[in-house]
Amino acid sequence: MTELKAELILDPIRVRVDFTAGQAIAIPLDPHGPQPAFFTDEPASARPLRSGSYVGDVRLGGTCNAEVVELVPHCHGTHTECRGHLTHERLRVQETVFPEPALAQLISVTPKAGGEQDYPQFTREDLEAALRTDLPLEAIVVRTLPNDPARQSMAYEHAPPYPVFSDEAMAWLASLPLKHLLVDAPSLDPAHDAGRLRVHRLWWCMAEHAAPAGLDCSRRSATEMIFVPDAVEDGLYWLELGLSPLLGDATPSRPILYPVEVLDQ
Repeated sequence: MTELKAELILDPIRVRVDFTAGQAIAIPLDPHGPQPAFFTDEPASARPLRSGSYVGDVRLGGTCNAEVVELVPHCHGTHTECRGHLTHERLRVQETVFPEPALAQLISVTPKAGGEQDYPQFTREDLEAALRTDLPLEAIVVRTLPNDPARQSMAYEHAPPYPVFSDEAMAWLASLPLKHLLVDAPSLDPAHDAGRLRVHRLWWCMAEHAAPAGLDCSRRSATEMIFVPDAVEDGLYWLELGLSPLLGDATPSRPILYPVEVLDQ
């Protein structure tokens, strides 16, 4: 196999990216099989297209297969969302978030018990201990421990509370010059929080704290319902979000992590 590596200068460091060892961290969404679902009991689904005498299923006598797929990006599978999730103005992910690939750090964190509504919490202390704030990071990928493979097909309405960030943890995270946040939880906030969505608002600097100097928080992305296999080690990666062309405040996505080696620091 041909190796494809590139050296990049990310002031003040120089890195080597291995583009032959990319790891997708999206959950495959099968509208005919097991799948994760959040905030709804209805799964993503697919049915044959019917138009006049045409049926889009060869097994039913059609000349070819063509399906009508129904899904809610916020509820079904890995998706990336923008500030438009919370605004009157209709904003589209593809036209809003920072589009460039970014230097990311994958961290594995065990949440603390006893948060709001019994939701386990990621604490500022744990994030500070894990993050390399001495590097020009632009993205953080959070893998929850224990890393339960059942997340890939979990019906969250009937599951134990998933981990969320404490207000203090997110306020600190939002103060950093980060552009992208990726989590394996189905939402940054508890599912039923009376519509406050406070952690989302903190991330997009819509709450009562100052934005990091020189960064437009309104262009940040949040990616939810990823799954990072155990074989992918904590560390530095080159992140490509892999947004779908489906326009909206949220869209299905397929983030890929490419291993990064720091050459000079």
